[in-house]
Amino acid sequence: MPWLARLNSQSTPNKKHIMERRADFVPVGALDKRAESMRAPAKRMRSKRELLRGLVAQAPFVAKNFRLYFRNGWRRHILRTKVVAPYAVTFYVTHKCNLACSYCTQKEPDVFSDELGTAETIELLRRIRKESDSIVITGGEPTLRSDIEEIVAAARFACKFRSVLLITNGTLLDRQAGILGGVTGLVVSLDALAADPTNPLSKPAALPKVVENLALAKERLGAPRITISTVIEEWNIGEVERLLDWCGEQGFVFAAQSAQMEKMPNLALLRNARYQALVDKIIERRRAGQAINGTPKTIETLLRFREFQCYPTMFPRVYPNGDVFYPCEPLRKIAGNLLRDGSLRKIFARGKKMYGDIPPCQGICYLFGNVLSHYYVNDFWGLAGDFIQ
Repeated sequence: MPWLARLNSQSTPNKKHIMERRADFVPVGALDKRAESMRAPAKRMRSKRELLRGLVAQAPFVAKNFRLYFRNGWRRHILRTKVVAPYAVTFYVTHKCNLACSYCTQKEPDVFSDELGTAETIELLRRIRKESDSIVITGGEPTLRSDIEEIVAAARFACKFRSVLLITNGTLLDRQAGILGGVTGLVVSLDALAADPTNPLSKPAALPKVVENLALAKERLGAPRITISTVIEEWNIGEVERLLDWCGEQGFVFAAQSAQMEKMPNLALLRNARYQALVDKIIERRRAGQAINGTPKTIETLLRFREFQCYPTMFPRVYPNGDVFYPCEPLRKIAGNLLRDGSLRKIFARGKKMYGDIPPCQGICYLFGNVLSHYYVNDFWGLAGDFIQ
């Protein structure tokens, strides 16, 4: 997912009073400060002229990025609000899934919503399209919907989204192969390359089918349009390293984030030398040119749990029935429904009136979009420079 001033890190208030909800899963403010010593050497800052040349040469969506840059600058510095314009919308088409990943929050969602029929779902897509040209279709497992091919086709060809990403566990792709003709990119969740019959977390029953379907997707889409998304836990650090190498060999984009527990980061990973070495390797590979989601700076923040200010309305989440969260899904507050209220803009305005402006997080969810929103708003030029390196 591609990308006003200097980085403006904000400390979380009253951090010492925040209680641990589970051992080793604690607020970001309690992170080990020794991690600060692991920063990479500073690079020469590019001039804005150099950055502009690179953006024009490499980014077909440059107009969108600059439009949002100025719009969000106006909102942040003139209107003094953290409610920024959406860049891409995450749309959950179902809560159902055929797997039971240990870290998944959608198995028993905090707020449940029923799926709409095909026609109403497509109407939701039309309303989303009025405010964003990028959509991420997810679940649950979206390929469990019998109409997912029709939904994807409507998003791409009827609603004309510029970017249509679909997140899947990959087990049913061959049964819903029509989606490969509609998506602009596919994100496949994969946490291990070796199936271990003694370890159910490695999903030994599903893995062979996922690998088989990845070969099908690669043939139809081409490797660069496929992202392998892995969630790092202590049990699979070695497997993630293998996945990183394998993605490089196959030409897939590699993406990683650490597992969360009740929306909190696993601090035990920071004390794990193998995990730290893995993060170093991911960042080094990204600097060397391997296709890896994010920039060295965003990867460092994401995987070493650096502090950041989230702007969740940049990547809003819409549930299957059209409900929209404000300010974000983890806080469980529904501010409106797209079918009833018509637009994200109206829903965010209502949410702000009901719940106030976006508060400082006291327990930050380390998801890529959340981290990216911080750099997009607070360090646009630095982020642009990292992307065009």
